[in-house]
Amino acid sequence: MGKQNKGTGNLRAFTAAGVFMFALFMPVLLCGCKGNQEDGALLFDLDYETQTQEVYTQTQQEGQTVPDSKEPSPIYVYVCGAVDSPDVYQAEEGSRLFELIEMAGGFTPEADVTCLNLARSVADGEQIRVLTKEEAAKKMTSVSENAVTWTAEENGLVNINTASLSELTGITGIGESRAQAIIDYREKNGGFRSVEEIKKVDGIKDGLFSKIKDYITI
Repeated sequence: MGKQNKGTGNLRAFTAAGVFMFALFMPVLLCGCKGNQEDGALLFDLDYETQTQEVYTQTQQEGQTVPDSKEPSPIYVYVCGAVDSPDVYQAEEGSRLFELIEMAGGFTPEADVTCLNLARSVADGEQIRVLTKEEAAKKMTSVSENAVTWTAEENGLVNINTASLSELTGITGIGESRAQAIIDYREKNGGFRSVEEIKKVDGIKDGLFSKIKDYITI
């Protein structure tokens, strides 16, 4: 009986000690668990923020668009001549000539449309004058005459196949009547085939030819 009481007392003592130890270490265990939970929560929060920032950055990059190129600058062009509404017109840089003609109301019936390159680009401050057919014809005649005169002056010789009456009379020894005879001869015979053929013109013999041969050509 005494032994049984003694054993029961020891069991109770061990149980009390165990309860005491459990009560003693419980706060530590709880703090440790709480600390682990807080550490885990902190790591989760940091990881979540990092992922969120990466997704936001990626979204920004994907949403970025290439900046628009510089818009064309306005230019001002004066269109005049044979168009319906001559005026200064505003257009975009790089505009074509046909676009400016359209702004000016198009060509008039008298316009010479063949003398313009309608596909070319126009420049700021440019003047575009559309010639009439009559003006274009006069201009071409003037250019041709100037080219003949320039060639004669360049060579220092007078072309007896193309020279005008005034140019022929500029040759020493050739008066107006002989100059007209030269013109009549070339028109009748289709021009001179050699310089020496001028001797067939009335009033021009060997003596005069020897004086003018160094000043004429064909």
